[in-house]
Amino acid sequence: MFVSIFLIAAADKKSEAVEFNFKKTSAYIHELDTRPDFPVSITLARNYVYSVLALGEKLDPKMKEKTITFIKGLQRSDGGFSIDPETKTTTSLYTDYALETLSYMGGVNAIDAGKVKSYIASLKKQDGGFSFDSTTKDSSLQTTYYAVHILASINGLDIVDKAKTAAYIKDFKRNDSGGFNYVKGTGVSNPKNTAMAVFTLKALGMLDDETRTDAIKFLASTPYAGKAVKYDVSQTLEEQVYAMTALKMLGAEKKISKRNAVAFIKSFYIPVNGGFGPIHGYGSAPDPTYFGLQGLVELGVLKRSL
Repeated sequence: MFVSIFLIAAADKKSEAVEFNFKKTSAYIHELDTRPDFPVSITLARNYVYSVLALGEKLDPKMKEKTITFIKGLQRSDGGFSIDPETKTTTSLYTDYALETLSYMGGVNAIDAGKVKSYIASLKKQDGGFSFDSTTKDSSLQTTYYAVHILASINGLDIVDKAKTAAYIKDFKRNDSGGFNYVKGTGVSNPKNTAMAVFTLKALGMLDDETRTDAIKFLASTPYAGKAVKYDVSQTLEEQVYAMTALKMLGAEKKISKRNAVAFIKSFYIPVNGGFGPIHGYGSAPDPTYFGLQGLVELGVLKRSL
């Protein structure tokens, strides 16, 4: 017991000793500027645009125009978006990424929002949920979140049966923890699914006091709000971002220990190039760097440029 506490304390001190060098982070992100095929995919475009803005920078006008044009070209005839130019199939996930990335640049008007709304409507299922794409038979918590998140961004929530969709989402709640899981009635809750459930219910005006209280209790019990626990490879920067955004949506940001949360982010930081790794001991990558910077924005360490 004393050994575990000592190791946690030592790890915290080591993280605190690391200092962010955001000039290096910026240089790491802007390595993508030299790629002739950039933005390559909607995922990389999202990571790049958000990361640049998170560092307080303005997008280069030519790069901004190039990225908006690239995303516009990913919208297919059914109204949805594909991951890259070579892929023709569309999904709610990549449509969500496209709308989110365009919103960072103030470029949502560049695409046909009416076709997006029709596309999402085509994914609606009888159970109140929405599917991943046109070929997927079943709905899920996450794909229903993507649908509602998209519709909320284009003022399209009128096509949602709010009571039915809210009841569908609430079926994913785990009564033993108060959080939400990807699969109904089994498994372990996590911050990502809980945040998605909270956003969906709140956007639909269906977040009740019991669900709110239980979600706060669950999220505050995780290491992502700043609770000191021993690191293991299941802990990620992505889950931390979802935990913090959910607590803020719930009006419970005071549950977040900024000092410990920043130390958690620092433990993934790679000083040699300024990026962030997916797990301890691994090198930098665009996805964890995106989530690392997003976490620092949520904590107020960085202020995103708008």
